[in-house]
Amino acid sequence: MIKVKADFARCDANGSCAALLPDVFELGPDGALKQLKTEVENERAEAVEEAILCCPMGAILRMADPLPVFEPFSTAPQLHAGGALKGKPLAFGSAGYTVLSYALASQVLRDTRFRNAALDLMEDFGITAGPVHEFRARSIIMSEGQQHTRLRTPLARFMGPSTVGAIRDVIKDALNEIMHSLSGPIPFHKAVAEPIPARIYCHLAGAPPADASKVASLSARTLSLLSRDRSLAPVILAAYDELFDYLKTLIARKRADGLGNDMLSFLIKEQEAGKLSPDELLNEATAMLEASSVNTSHQIGLTVWALLREPQIWSKIRNDPTVIPAAVVEATRLYPRPGIVSRSATEEIDLDGTVIPSGSDVHVAIWSANRDPERFERPDTFDLARQRNQPLTFSTGAHGCLGQSLARVEMEEVIRYLVTHYPNSVVSDAGTEVAQVGGRWLVRSLVVDLRS
Repeated sequence: MIKVKADFARCDANGSCAALLPDVFELGPDGALKQLKTEVENERAEAVEEAILCCPMGAILRMADPLPVFEPFSTAPQLHAGGALKGKPLAFGSAGYTVLSYALASQVLRDTRFRNAALDLMEDFGITAGPVHEFRARSIIMSEGQQHTRLRTPLARFMGPSTVGAIRDVIKDALNEIMHSLSGPIPFHKAVAEPIPARIYCHLAGAPPADASKVASLSARTLSLLSRDRSLAPVILAAYDELFDYLKTLIARKRADGLGNDMLSFLIKEQEAGKLSPDELLNEATAMLEASSVNTSHQIGLTVWALLREPQIWSKIRNDPTVIPAAVVEATRLYPRPGIVSRSATEEIDLDGTVIPSGSDVHVAIWSANRDPERFERPDTFDLARQRNQPLTFSTGAHGCLGQSLARVEMEEVIRYLVTHYPNSVVSDAGTEVAQVGGRWLVRSLVVDLRS
């Protein structure tokens, strides 16, 4: 059945709906419109649509069935497998609306009427003014249209295929330096997954390699905002202050010593050419540093954990390393670090028949979209030969992750190093803790028994 209703506050009682749906609407002797019932047979869908379109005041509305209840940030074990819940791609709960299906998630992530909710989250932490708030308000993820294109273009140019391709040898050297003498059970997440992204950032930014531990710490502390633990507000503010000071010192040193071919030098040249303001230079550099390490390190750990727990898959990778890129994509589909991407509606928006009021929170459950059976056949199965495998782990649309190609290359090279040097490695359950908390997959600890 199709449910309809009349918004009598907007109705001008012209009678078109009563003519098209006489068993639903009626004009009384006094000229007032009355609604006789709310449900219409599915076979009369065309008449319902015509009644909606013919009403000049837009007063005839299709009523959506009640949305299922869903709490995207619950710390309880996740029982929903993925995709639509009770036949609905959209749910509602205490945090607002949650998008669960792949198709609707792709739609929302590409729709510029939904803006990033990062600033709202920061304000929920009580950070409503000051340098940290100003950075987020003016950051690339909060911008749209021409402003977004102007800010994104320099970073997109630098992070192009030539940069990403050339970084493979750097990753290999870093892995060899870290792992060449290791064997047996090791704390893989701490020893390998955490330092690699930070070391690659230092190389790309032209920062001293010794700064890698500082970079990893700054990335983890600034992005702890995503944990939604409001008690961390002082930690977050202190981390950003430290980050700003670090980058200002690094930028000043580069200006004094001479610019090179690294990312910070590239951004400084853009600023000197008048393409970025001094504040925008610092904001761009801040955005790259905060996103440089923590999420990639977790995704590396999750990928290694996922592959080593699939003996048949690992055997195929050992026998044919050309499937490593496909293995990485499939692992990130099944175990996406981002988990939830939050947006805010900038206007009233119809989403799958539900009118989302302006200002509403809309959370895209990436993990659910990535396991939607309407998009992925046998969604819970690790399939190296999966066709059209385009998970939303790195988002999509204009705000897709700038560093996604780099992150994939880092994961690919870690797997390649393991296959080449430690092909018989296994995950040690003792000491390993991987979990999905509040929608986000994370590695609390990962012990890998390195076996040649």
